[in-house]
Amino acid sequence: MATIRKHYKSWQVIIRKQGHPHVYKSFKSYSEAINYAEESEANIRKGLFVDMSEANQTTLRDTLVRYKDEITVSKKGARQEGSKINKLMRHKICNYSLARLTPNKIAKFKNELATTYAPATVNKYLSLISVAVNTAKNEWGIHLPLDPCSKIKRMKEPEAKDIRVSPEEEALLLKHAERSKKHWLKAMIIVALELGCRRGELFRLNKSDCDFFKSTAVLRNTKNGTDRKIGLSPKAVEALKSLPPTIDGRFFPTHSEQFKFYYRQVQRWSGVNKKFHSLRHEWASRMFEKGWDIAHVGSQGGWRDWKVLRRYTAISPEFLAGLFKVTKNK
Repeated sequence: MATIRKHYKSWQVIIRKQGHPHVYKSFKSYSEAINYAEESEANIRKGLFVDMSEANQTTLRDTLVRYKDEITVSKKGARQEGSKINKLMRHKICNYSLARLTPNKIAKFKNELATTYAPATVNKYLSLISVAVNTAKNEWGIHLPLDPCSKIKRMKEPEAKDIRVSPEEEALLLKHAERSKKHWLKAMIIVALELGCRRGELFRLNKSDCDFFKSTAVLRNTKNGTDRKIGLSPKAVEALKSLPPTIDGRFFPTHSEQFKFYYRQVQRWSGVNKKFHSLRHEWASRMFEKGWDIAHVGSQGGWRDWKVLRRYTAISPEFLAGLFKVTKNK
């Protein structure tokens, strides 16, 4: 039988059942306490009782802090995700306990963010809350009846822009990269356009990981958390061989902030306002135009999903028009 006692200015329900954790919960009125005690005891007998006490005591802010400390820290993009979590924790929605985090509150949060942020950014924050809450539910044993974000419709994001780097823009970038104090910058642009590697993959590319005789290389610790074997084009091999040896064996001995400074300098000199990542977009489009199929481009570039690879691909309409002529001639 449950015990109901006066506890300060509220009524506390205490339920002790053999083989079941003790239950403590306080209510403002005696009638609420009675109803909760009867319902809870019946559910315990049926094996249907759910303890929401931890969900009531744990705020969304507490959940995000723990998620950042235990999960985010081991991710490749830990710094970026950690920054998003810090910004999110400053919002008032993080004051709510997980038990009181309803779809209606999430919808209001989404609408508020939509007034100042792009749809893609809003969706990322919604996904971050959803992942953190589900981690609390599935891995940390905090019971929640549902994911409050699961019923929230994500905002429609604009179509991906067709990003291409023209031969003229490529020539300008290479020409002005020769002026840079970083002697390897021109070679890095060439290799990016030839191999489709990410910037971080090139930072880690080591001479010991390249086999120039077989024209292959191994990219270590990629974005997907695995190593990836790729082919080297003749032009990329030539560019890599032209670089002088370094103490640590890397072809491009730099880091993110230093690289950004010198690449932006080349952008100003050349007047080409294309991000370094645009070279990866251009490589994917060029390879498809050269006849590579999805498997080839995906293996070399490290894409596992066609939907993601599609965002990198912008086949020119002139190329497509040419295909009709080839088909007609056959």
